[in-house]
Amino acid sequence: MKLVILLFFLSLSAALANDTAIVDGSDGPAPLGSRLGPESVIRMVRERLEITFGSKDTAVHATFVFLNMKTDAPAKQTVGFPDRSAMIKAGIDESDINGPIRDLVTLVDGQQRKSRQVRGWVIERDGLDEPAKAGDKGATERIWHAIDVEFPVGKEVVIERRYKVANGSSVAADPEVYFNYTTATGGVWKGTIGELIADVTLTDGLTVDSLLWNGAQGAGMSPAKNHWRIQSPTRMQLVWKDFEPRTDKQRRGIKVSRPLRPASD
Repeated sequence: MKLVILLFFLSLSAALANDTAIVDGSDGPAPLGSRLGPESVIRMVRERLEITFGSKDTAVHATFVFLNMKTDAPAKQTVGFPDRSAMIKAGIDESDINGPIRDLVTLVDGQQRKSRQVRGWVIERDGLDEPAKAGDKGATERIWHAIDVEFPVGKEVVIERRYKVANGSSVAADPEVYFNYTTATGGVWKGTIGELIADVTLTDGLTVDSLLWNGAQGAGMSPAKNHWRIQSPTRMQLVWKDFEPRTDKQRRGIKVSRPLRPASD
């Protein structure tokens, strides 16, 4: 018994020395390259997230519906999803991560597309990335999974991403295991996001009541429970209408979290 207790505290001490492991794949799509001012000419009219949250892993099916707001010509845009694992491997991000994205599939209008790796520079202003040049004061380098997409006039374009990822974890504040998803990248598409629907399904014996609600110091579920539609003990839904992540800081992300417990529990 004493040996078991000692091993537990040794493992906890190691975790405390490196107390947060983040989630890859937690960023939505960003428009790369040319923009008119701070935003793209393309609007994200709908965003649908199907999140299956388990005790260790999360599976995501994200669907984004875009519309070219130009009325005179098609628009071409490079669409990038930040690749945190690649940034850590390249030494331009010092975060700790629970593992790379697995089983990644990207589709445009139902057709599978292979992404390429793109590197660039950004400046973070008020929580949002803006394009920058190497050497600009405060600029940091980024790496994205990127695809080139053409957006016809008056026709919606659907981009999908399916993947699995290990959950993040933290022992700071309220110890937790979590999946988070950032909607802040939506702030640099044209205008508001017309609608976001996030459907969360819980597996591995997790239930809505077993999630970490009302965590301390930023830990736990986000947004608060009264924002979710509880559909069953293992399903819930979040709906946001016509919001602008650029100015609405309360709608810049979603987090699904469970308490972190010793393996013997």
